[in-house]
Amino acid sequence: MNNRQQLHPAIQARVNFFNTLEEDVKKATIGNDLRILYEKFGYYCINLGIGNAFGGHAYPNDICDENFRIELLSNIDMARNVCLSKRDDLSPGSQLTINNTNHQEQNQTLSFQINEALRKALTGEQYDEIIDLINKKADKPTIMEKLSGFGVNVLSGILATIIGQQIGL
Repeated sequence: MNNRQQLHPAIQARVNFFNTLEEDVKKATIGNDLRILYEKFGYYCINLGIGNAFGGHAYPNDICDENFRIELLSNIDMARNVCLSKRDDLSPGSQLTINNTNHQEQNQTLSFQINEALRKALTGEQYDEIIDLINKKADKPTIMEKLSGFGVNVLSGILATIIGQQIGL
């Protein structure tokens, strides 16, 4: 087959499956072997979305005779041609690129919880001083120094409030 290099790898895999199946059908014994190969053919066609065209019915072994083999070989040939006609101009270098960007902001919720913890643990004046430092984007040591100046009990109250909010108290 000269167009072997021109086929998209997915299409080539389907054609290879049908070629192998065709050889197996030619070698199979009448009866159970042919029935099993027909079922394999039917399932593959169903997975490709072309199962309705070829039946996909179960047959008893006694119907799987030489005429059945000829019909199955004809169906395999038609299915192979359907795969070739459904290639949609894909080339071996075709790619599908999916970009998924997910961005979530949780700063607002966290800021709200910290603001609530500060509001509950500090006096109005202390709260205003800390919020002013935060809004001015003061460095961490400056904010920590200010909070430490309020005392250990205030700091433990802020921490207890934050932890309580996290566990639902």
